[in-house]
Amino acid sequence: MNITIHESIKDSIPCCRLGCTLIQDVIVRGTPPPLTREFMDLQAEMAQIYNLKVLPTIPRIASVRNMYKKLDVDPSRYRPASEALVRRVLQGKGLYYVNSAVDVNNYCSIKFLLPFGIYDAGQIAGDVTYCLAENGTYINIAGKQVSTDQKPFLTDSLGFFGNPTSDSRRTAVTLSTRNLLSVIFADEEIGEPGLNNIMEFFGDMIVKYNGGRIVEKKVVHA
Repeated sequence: MNITIHESIKDSIPCCRLGCTLIQDVIVRGTPPPLTREFMDLQAEMAQIYNLKVLPTIPRIASVRNMYKKLDVDPSRYRPASEALVRRVLQGKGLYYVNSAVDVNNYCSIKFLLPFGIYDAGQIAGDVTYCLAENGTYINIAGKQVSTDQKPFLTDSLGFFGNPTSDSRRTAVTLSTRNLLSVIFADEEIGEPGLNNIMEFFGDMIVKYNGGRIVEKKVVHA
């Protein structure tokens, strides 16, 4: 699977990076109790360290917001997934538990304060491009029709399927998923060694709770 960053992103975010991991032969289950405990511990830790007032000023959160601003997308209206997850924790709303793969994805997004996307690779057709979308819509995981107009999206030959805020229902990870694609959305705020370390942590954790094997891991540059 070839993954590239389109000129429409490069022009605005010349230091854009995608941390991509392909995992095959996983067995996705309901959320296992040990992962639930890890998640609860992380939420308690985040609640002690951060609060809603300082959240937008945290360097990594601010960096992701700046990526959106460079693309003329309002990060307060179209909130990056990592920030939205941390906000739920700080508001005491708790998090939704989905399955053993999606929950690892969300855990890492909160831990590293970066948008993580996780997709059913079996539902991705052809090569993947990260680009600014033109007019159109897609059905998100919640089943709602969402506009794609001038927002950053991962696309394949069938259309839009994921971005730093909201992913499509088409590539959603379910208990039937056997192959996973993980994408971390980042820029120059985090260096390539740091991004590789995060990908290593994610890979270890996804295999710990879902089995399978990592067949490819790479950083894609703008």
